[in-house]
Amino acid sequence: MFLGVDTGGTFTDFVCFDADGMRFHKVLSTPDDPSLAIEQGIEELGLDASMLHVVHGSTVATNAILQRKGVHTLFVTHQGLEDLLTIGRQTRPELYQLCPDAIAPVVGRQDCIGISGRINASGDEQSVLDAGDLKRVIERVAAGGYEAVAVCLLFSFLNPAHERAIAKALHDTYSDDLFVSLSHQVLAEYREYERSATTFLNAYVGPLVQRYLQRLELSLGAKHLYVMHSAGGVMQAELAGQQAVRLVLSGPAGGLVAAQAIGAQLSEKHILTFDMGGTSTDVALIQGRASKTTEGEIAGMPVSLPMLDIHTIGAGGGSVAWLDEAGLPQVGPESAGARPGPVCYGLGGEKPTVTDANLLLGRMPANACLAGSMSLDMEAARSAFSQYGETLGLSAEAAARAVIDIAEEHMAGALRVVSVQRGYDPADFSLLCFGGAGGLHACALAEKLSMSKVIIPVASGAFSALGMLLGKQQSEFSRSRRFALQDNDTAAEMQQLFMQMQDEAVAQMQGLALTFERHVDMRYIGQGFHLTMACPDDDLEQLKQRFEQAHMQAYGHQLNRDVEIMTVRLSAFVERPLPVLPELCTSTEVAHPVAHSEIYGVGRVPHFMRADLKPGLSYEGPMLVLEDIATLWLARGWQMQVSTHGHLLLEKIDANQLVLEAVDV
Repeated sequence: MFLGVDTGGTFTDFVCFDADGMRFHKVLSTPDDPSLAIEQGIEELGLDASMLHVVHGSTVATNAILQRKGVHTLFVTHQGLEDLLTIGRQTRPELYQLCPDAIAPVVGRQDCIGISGRINASGDEQSVLDAGDLKRVIERVAAGGYEAVAVCLLFSFLNPAHERAIAKALHDTYSDDLFVSLSHQVLAEYREYERSATTFLNAYVGPLVQRYLQRLELSLGAKHLYVMHSAGGVMQAELAGQQAVRLVLSGPAGGLVAAQAIGAQLSEKHILTFDMGGTSTDVALIQGRASKTTEGEIAGMPVSLPMLDIHTIGAGGGSVAWLDEAGLPQVGPESAGARPGPVCYGLGGEKPTVTDANLLLGRMPANACLAGSMSLDMEAARSAFSQYGETLGLSAEAAARAVIDIAEEHMAGALRVVSVQRGYDPADFSLLCFGGAGGLHACALAEKLSMSKVIIPVASGAFSALGMLLGKQQSEFSRSRRFALQDNDTAAEMQQLFMQMQDEAVAQMQGLALTFERHVDMRYIGQGFHLTMACPDDDLEQLKQRFEQAHMQAYGHQLNRDVEIMTVRLSAFVERPLPVLPELCTSTEVAHPVAHSEIYGVGRVPHFMRADLKPGLSYEGPMLVLEDIATLWLARGWQMQVSTHGHLLLEKIDANQLVLEAVDV
């Protein structure tokens, strides 16, 4: 049996594949100890944990970084570079803000120590790492009571001898009681600030992730436990504990993996994904395959490991409505979370949220039960919006409508970031919506972006958990080396480096049968940025042509300069059978409404259960489509069909057709 588990800020989602087919489930998250919600969900599903292959999307690393609750960590670098993580790149998030708010550094000056040993840019030892340096590091660890040490030395990606010597000295003294993170193992690439930040974050959250996963393995007793990482693959729990920083996009990555699989199933190559949960909204662009980036960031610090290119904003079902200093309505990024949650949950929440607004407007039925068992308090939501709207001179319903409009504009803006701002027209894409609240805003967002097709996939309310099961076991490797394409020896040297990484992959993944993908970071000589290009063969001239075409696509011009390679990258995959969604039988049996209700500004609309909708017929809005884990609001002017695999395919009805139908009436 396979179980995908996605721990979100509000709900923990489950997708189970067993002999009985596919089942979905939701429970409220338990932020203080995420494993409690997982144990609860397994018990409610009636599963035997000892028979499960569990793939987990964890927020432990992400939350620890965002909340500055990592372990006490010592940063070891060279003398003179102790302030590296504080100074950073001196980039400003708001270019014209003359008095920006200062961001407290994640590491204090007292938690940094410099050593004198040095490796030069050729990888040769310039000055010796002596015993005095090692003694000072060991003594500082003892004096400061540190749980973890992050070591990042210049040019360690060329020659890691000094980093290894420091690690050996620490291990000989403290055995396994100290978590040690070495930059050449975490990120063997140039750019010392990005490498230092990534290495420090790995040490900062590593012990927390290790303890959490060990506790989860012990409490569940599962047959196998894997964790999804930010690049969209899965890794063994033990390795995930050692490489904790790779988990910062663990949950959202699952949704993108599933979206890519559904797009292939429906022969839809151009997709914008929209994942709206209780705390945040994640959006991404897919063109056949989800794109990756090595320019991720969390809490103002770079994470330069390969990760799926996902843009996140603080707009979810639990996003709180508030008034700014000018008395204008705002929504998010503050979230009500799981506890107390939205007002309508009845768990002590007092501030109105997007979920409360959807309930009050009738988009969520008053008798709905979230996660199949949680009843909602309509009157509490009404009372909260009555107070909120009073200041604005609006009724409760009008205030709720305003909150929905603001939230949807934030979400549309996020979709424009990954499409319009990158030179793509959203009208050329299908909008794939998921997350528990995604279907409530799907039609409105598509209309804002002039999109005519929307996909609401199977398991939309637990879609990221489904993606956990569709991810391959995967590891990422990289090495920074400077190769000039015109040099005769470049192809052979690159091949040698790729083979070294393949050997490392085989050793790390315990001799499993692997397939590999090769990529390289390329740039014109003198540029400070790069483009990552697939490198399936040794034809360097063809590689250069593809780079120049990609540069033209991205920046609109080419340069009359030589091209160089800065970093080579290898992805290693374990090929294994993946769960397959079953096909449904077509039917001409018309589904009947299970209820009707009033929706603000629309009128009385029918409710349909998603399980009653079969392939073969089409339905027109307005209507609500209900299931335990999600709700779809099909607005007027949209029609819906069910695919053979159970996905809901929405299409905008031509405006001329609507006019003709109105005349006929």
